[in-house]
Amino acid sequence: MKKYVIGVGLWLAGLGLAAAQPAPMVMPLDKAIQLALQNNKGIKLADSRIQAAEARLQETKDRSLPQANASLAYSRYSLTGPFSLGAGGDGKTALTIPAGAFNATIGGVTISKEVFGGFAEKSAEKSAELLAKASQLDAQRNRSELVYTVTDAYYNIVKLARSIGVIEQNIRQFDEKEREANNLQKEGIVTANEVLKIQLQKNNLQLSRLQVEKARQTALYNFNLLVGLPDDQQVAIDTLLTNPAATAEPLGSFLARAVQTRPEVQANALRVQSAQEMLRNTKSNLYPHLGVSAGYNYINPTAKLVPEAASFVSAWNVGAGLTYNIGSLYNLKGKLHSAQTAIDQANLQGQQQNDQIRSEVVSSYNNYQLALEQQNVIRTAVGQAQENYRLTESRFRNGLVGSTDLLEANSFLLQAQLNVINATVDAQLAYQRLLKATGTNLN
Repeated sequence: MKKYVIGVGLWLAGLGLAAAQPAPMVMPLDKAIQLALQNNKGIKLADSRIQAAEARLQETKDRSLPQANASLAYSRYSLTGPFSLGAGGDGKTALTIPAGAFNATIGGVTISKEVFGGFAEKSAEKSAELLAKASQLDAQRNRSELVYTVTDAYYNIVKLARSIGVIEQNIRQFDEKEREANNLQKEGIVTANEVLKIQLQKNNLQLSRLQVEKARQTALYNFNLLVGLPDDQQVAIDTLLTNPAATAEPLGSFLARAVQTRPEVQANALRVQSAQEMLRNTKSNLYPHLGVSAGYNYINPTAKLVPEAASFVSAWNVGAGLTYNIGSLYNLKGKLHSAQTAIDQANLQGQQQNDQIRSEVVSSYNNYQLALEQQNVIRTAVGQAQENYRLTESRFRNGLVGSTDLLEANSFLLQAQLNVINATVDAQLAYQRLLKATGTNLN
C-alpha cells in the first residue's frame, strides 16, 4: 500500500512538472521570417540609416528656405558735440540730441534668399533625395539577406530533426536485431562475436544520436537569437516541408529578372545619379549668384524697448545682390575632377555588381537543377539499399552471412536514408537561394 501511495505521488508530481513547463511555440517558416524582420538588430540598424539619410535630405531642404535674422541691442553713447537727425517741413531738425551721454536701442529684422545659385540648391536636394532612396534599397537588400539566413537556419534544424528520427528508427531496429541475434546465438546459428558487433553498432548509433541532438540544440539556440526570441524559448519546427517543383523557366529569364529586381542594382543606379547631381552642384560655382533681401531697422535714442512717438527713426529696405567668385575660374579643377571620378567609380561598381549578380544567378540555377537531379538518383539508391538490406537480413537469419555483412547493409541503408533527407532539404534551400539571387525572395 505504501509503495502504491508513493507511486501515485510520483506520478502526480510528474504531471505537475509537465504542466509547469511551457508548451513549445509553433514556428512555421513564414512566422520565423516575420519575427526576424521585426526583431533583428541588423534590420533595425539599417532602418536607422534610412532615418539618417532622410534627416540629411531634410537638412538640405531647410538650407534652401529663406534666411531670417532679428537683432536687438542696447548701447550707451557719450557724444562730444550736439547731434541732429533729420529735418522737419519747417526746416527745423526732427531730432536733436545735446552733447552728453544718452542711451540707444537699435533693432532690425532681415530676410534674405538666394534666387539663383547656379542650380546648387536644386542639385544638392536631388542628390540627398537619391541617397535616401538608395538607403531604403540597401535596407531591402539586408532584408533579403536576412530572409535567406533565417531560411538556411530553419532548414538546417529540419535536417537535424529528420536525421534524429532516422537514427532513432535504426536504434529501435538494432534493439530488435540484438534480440534476434541473442536467440540465434542460443540456437548456435551465430557466434557471440557477431552479437557483440551488433551491440557495438547500436552504441555507435546512440553516440551519433547524441551528437546530432546537441547540434540541433545549438542550432535552435542560434535560431532564437536570429529571430529575436528569448534564449530558453522552446520552438516547434515544421519538418514537413514540401519539395519545390522543378522550374521550367530558362536561365535567361532569371538573369534578366535579377539585373532588374535586385535592390543592389537599383541602389547603385541611384548613387550614380546622385554623383551626377553633386558634379552639377560643384559646377554651380562657375555661375554668378543672385540674391534678394528685405529688412526693417529702427534706432531709438532711449533705453525704452518701446519708444515714444517721434522719438525714434525707422526704415524699410529691399535690395538685390549679384556676386561672382572669380577664383572659380582657376581653383575648381580638383573638385570637378573628384566629382567626375565619383561618377566613374559608381558606374564601374555597377558593372562589377552586375557581373557578380549574373555569376550568382548562374551558380544558384545550376545548383538547384543539380539538387533536383540528385533527388532522383538518391531515391533510386534508397530502394536499392532497402532491397540489399532485406536480402542480407534474410541470409543472416538463416546463418548464410555474418553480422559484418548485415551491419554493412544497414550502414548503406542508413546513409541512403540520410542522403534523402539532405537532398530534400538542400533542394528547398537551393530554390530559396535562387529566389534570393534574382531578388524575389521577399515577395
